Amino acid sequence: MPEIEARLQQAIEDGEVLSAHLALLREGQVETFAFGTLDPEDATAPDGESAYQIGSITKVFTNLLLAEMVAAGQVRYETTIQDILGDEVEFANPAVGQITLIQLATHTSGLPRMPLNFMPPDLRDPYAAYGEAQLLAALARTRAGQVLGNHSAYSNFGSGLLGYLLGRVHGDGYEAALESLVLTPLGLDHTGMQPRTPMAQAWAEGAVTVPWTFDALAGCGALWSTSSDLIALIQSWLGARPHELRQDFNDGKAMITHFAPGLAVTPVWHVAETDKGPVYWHNGGTFGNSSFLGFRPASGEALALLIAGELDLTGEALAWFGFSSAPAEEVQVDRSVEGRYQLTPAIVIRIFSGTDGLMAQLTGQAAAPVHAVDQDWYAFDIAVASLHFVREHGQVTAVQLIQNALTQTAPRIADEAVDNASTRTAIDLDPETLADYLGEYILAPGVSFVIRERNGSLEARLTGQTFLAIAPRAEDVFFYQDVDAELHFERDETGRVVALVLHQGGLRQRAERVR
Repeated sequence: MPEIEARLQQAIEDGEVLSAHLALLREGQVETFAFGTLDPEDATAPDGESAYQIGSITKVFTNLLLAEMVAAGQVRYETTIQDILGDEVEFANPAVGQITLIQLATHTSGLPRMPLNFMPPDLRDPYAAYGEAQLLAALARTRAGQVLGNHSAYSNFGSGLLGYLLGRVHGDGYEAALESLVLTPLGLDHTGMQPRTPMAQAWAEGAVTVPWTFDALAGCGALWSTSSDLIALIQSWLGARPHELRQDFNDGKAMITHFAPGLAVTPVWHVAETDKGPVYWHNGGTFGNSSFLGFRPASGEALALLIAGELDLTGEALAWFGFSSAPAEEVQVDRSVEGRYQLTPAIVIRIFSGTDGLMAQLTGQAAAPVHAVDQDWYAFDIAVASLHFVREHGQVTAVQLIQNALTQTAPRIADEAVDNASTRTAIDLDPETLADYLGEYILAPGVSFVIRERNGSLEARLTGQTFLAIAPRAEDVFFYQDVDAELHFERDETGRVVALVLHQGGLRQRAERVR
């Protein structure tokens, strides 16, 4: 715990985090630790009743709702999407209609991370404008012309859809179903779709930001809660606190599928194996909040951590329980499909082996993993798209990109996938020079680059995306290590960095520095 406390205190001092509250259950006693203030304009420190947006820990509650409705006989784990929606949706891929509720809960549905029509008008509040009509339209078109498969892939689409479907069965929507069937029976008065106690201001990029709002996909990340409520939930799981749920919590601890060595998912939780017994956990993150909740039944220990900021302490929290990830197993891939494929005169698809298996990269885009779903068929998790490799006499001659019900064929032009970025050589720049580039650069209204230092190197993030490593190939010129793109920084007559220019896909986009 001293490591987590020290990391949080340093993050407060650096402005990376505005506030945090940690609750620790040990030997039947709850200890709490507060960091920072709820608002930069107010000296009030957080406490166990301070409300934070918990992001994907919402999925724990959505899955508890599923278990409760199964226990009440309202649905079965094997109930399908089509069982609930009937003829309301005409599925372009009939296999999508046959996805079961338990597959949605355990990320084994084959659905991608997000729906194909998820194109938020405001990247700072991406889920707000995504409603029922868009969700049903996405279902109708999802994986059209593609093999669905049932590989394990974390899916906000699937979890949000699960909450929507359960709300349909209940009759009054997800929020009402969750309130009446889970939150009230558990006595969690400070957990809900809106903050019910003094809230911690969301904090990102060194400033207060607007918390996320949700519509049709609420089941994947909409809830607010407090450390007191989260610890109370765990106490109920451990049998130390009464509740009125019908379900058997032991069902929620049954192993379902393995994602990685030492990691698995159950109908409710992620699972990490330790020498003292399994740890059941989930984490979460929105733009301005991050969270962790975990417990170990064998030792009676639990940890709830709520942060106003983008500091992810999942690794440190699991390490506190004694979890260490197993050495990565070599992923077996079909190397005969590796190579370069000409999709258009300006776009090449690179297929190559990465640390997590087969990777695909289109010119100007980040590389993304693809998973085998059938012979010579691979599905993207981050997009509703698939690749189908075409063979002649056993040799791969082309790849078909299937997306939005369209099939584009790219002939194979090389047996090796050459990465333009890999030919660049990084140089060393002193810390003082690296500090010149730190800050925020406005690309368009509501869209900006943030450049930060991490472990002696720089990272860049475009609004709504994750931080990616960048490396210098010359002073004021940096290249992405995972994307075929560069950032060129501009200085004024005094030598101060005043702007950056994104070079990607033959385009140049300038962003002026604002801080």
